Amino acid sequence: MPFLSWRNQYRVGVADIDQEHRYLFELINEFHDSHRGGADAQALAQILNRLVQYAEEHFRHEEESMRESEYPLHAEHCALHEALYMTLFRLSEELAAGSLRIDRDTHRFLRNWLVEHILKHDLAFGDYFARRAKAMANGEQESLGEAATQ
Repeated sequence: MPFLSWRNQYRVGVADIDQEHRYLFELINEFHDSHRGGADAQALAQILNRLVQYAEEHFRHEEESMRESEYPLHAEHCALHEALYMTLFRLSEELAAGSLRIDRDTHRFLRNWLVEHILKHDLAFGDYFARRAKAMANGEQESLGEAATQ
């Protein structure tokens, strides 16, 4: 059984973003499985480094989608991404330097940052994106910005 299992409740409704989230799940599962399987620190550091690099790429893509759709919480979301990225980067650096002891808290953090971020923040963007697409298709001029901040 995987450490993290993809569920429909994590679907943002933007195909590219959902696919990227699934890949982030795979990377965290790979890290978890490798650690549980006795992989050495160098192998774990490589996986964590891939996670950091992909998270940066994903965040950039997600932020671009938010900017293009005029998401009113774009700046706040970018700040969350920056904080998450810096924490992941710090973990990767500490692991590479041999100063990080991987334990349950490390695994819990990796699981929680992804799942909680999706559920609390990315789904709000998905809702906004869907409402915006519907409004545009219907030619409506409703204020989606106000609805997104509620």
